[in-house]
Amino acid sequence: MSGKVTVTLRENEGIRPLIASPSYRLWTVAVLLVTIVALRQPAVLAGTAGLFLFVMLCCGISLRMILRRMLLLIPFGASAALFIPFHTAGRPAFKVLGYTATSEGVERAVVLLLKLAGANLLITYLIAVTPLFVLIRSLRAIGIPAIMLEMMSLLLRYFFLLKEEARGMSKAQRSRGMKTSGWLWNALTYKRFGQLMGALFVRAYLRSQRIYMAMSARGGFEGGRSVERLAETDRTVPVVEVKAVSYAYGNIQALKGISFDIAKGTKVALMGPNGAGKSTLISLLNGLELAHAGEVRLYGETVNRSNEHRLRRSVGVVYQDPDDQIFSATVLEDVAFGPRNLGLSAEEAAERAAEALSSVGMLEYKTRSPFELSYGQKRRVAIAGVLAMRPDFIILDEPMSFLDPRGRDELQELLERMHRSGLTIMVATHDVDFAAEWADRVLLLKDGKLLASGTAELLFDDELLTQASLHLPRLARPFRMLQGAEDLRPRSVKQAAQLIWKLMNRGGEYAKETGKPLEGDRIAKP
Repeated sequence: MSGKVTVTLRENEGIRPLIASPSYRLWTVAVLLVTIVALRQPAVLAGTAGLFLFVMLCCGISLRMILRRMLLLIPFGASAALFIPFHTAGRPAFKVLGYTATSEGVERAVVLLLKLAGANLLITYLIAVTPLFVLIRSLRAIGIPAIMLEMMSLLLRYFFLLKEEARGMSKAQRSRGMKTSGWLWNALTYKRFGQLMGALFVRAYLRSQRIYMAMSARGGFEGGRSVERLAETDRTVPVVEVKAVSYAYGNIQALKGISFDIAKGTKVALMGPNGAGKSTLISLLNGLELAHAGEVRLYGETVNRSNEHRLRRSVGVVYQDPDDQIFSATVLEDVAFGPRNLGLSAEEAAERAAEALSSVGMLEYKTRSPFELSYGQKRRVAIAGVLAMRPDFIILDEPMSFLDPRGRDELQELLERMHRSGLTIMVATHDVDFAAEWADRVLLLKDGKLLASGTAELLFDDELLTQASLHLPRLARPFRMLQGAEDLRPRSVKQAAQLIWKLMNRGGEYAKETGKPLEGDRIAKP
């Protein structure tokens, strides 16, 4: 995994649950909680709490973790128990500051604290031996409404994501000299802490926007109604036609009269610097936004408010950060999210989800929580979530970001398999080397304008690359230094090796003809 942190749900991998099934475990804890509430004898409650503590220690739960959880009693239970002895009628026991505590009140306070301690121990055990999202799923077994569980799961998931972001931002601040040790902070530290919280709030707001867009792209706000599929179209009709399209955010012009088309079965690389308008264009192609001027046509039909949901069914979008796109409690439920919104039954949606997960090599993870996956695995699940909707045209926004080299190779192989299955694919990317090797078609954007549209040969045009703030593919750079090889344009390692072999053979032929070896200054430029 690279670039992201996977949250560990268990605090101690050595913990051994007494009951293997999370659902049975939850039922057992629920019954014991009810039993504790019903008990009223202090001695019995104390013995029960001691038994719970002994069992937890035997299961491998650390005493430190138990004590840390028990400290939660201080602000909630202990403070309330302090007042009970002084507000209960009965035999006087002792006085404090003129207030009389009764024996009955002391007994009630002790009973309350023992009940809270027992309940706290049970809940600590349950959380310690059960991953949080598995626990939430298990709540269904005791009749908690599904909508509450979905909301709880989503809130907890993004609480942890924001927690990781806050931790990363705090590390960055400390690495630049910010000190947060000690009980008292100086004014500058408080100021920096305020800046961190403000930035975190903005990030939370922006993340919520991205989640909304990801849900909308998979039909999350269409009420689960069945949407008819596009009729089969002639292969000669472009999948996408963009005609003089402009779009603005207030006074900021994101797109300025761009025009292009994409034929069925094409592999397209959408390239350009940050702020070029790539994300805006993706929203227009998916029908999440409508052009302010010009026309966007999908399969020969102009996108408008009356047909956006129907057209969106054939256009899938995989966003840059998979954590914005995976929002269900399990992998299988998340991949089935789109098919369910298309009006399919639970069985049909699960079948589609399993098929999509199998195609990306993630079927064995179908019951796992997204938090238990690496970043590359999350990326595959996000792609599966779009494939399950069976679109004809898929757009991926920066799919290579945060992936290690092996993950990038595996994703490129997956894209090839997707293309061979008949999909039209667009990838928004800054990676010139990937685009040169993979793409049939390249679109270059800069400042909301279309600089050029054509084959991958565009990526070997030095002047055009400079305008687009891109660089020459790495495989082509050595050939620019070889006399007579300046125009060679290898797009893959295999092509580069073949060209090098030809150059070596050319040197051998020269030596045979002249009886002299080909000197370095005749191969390489000075």
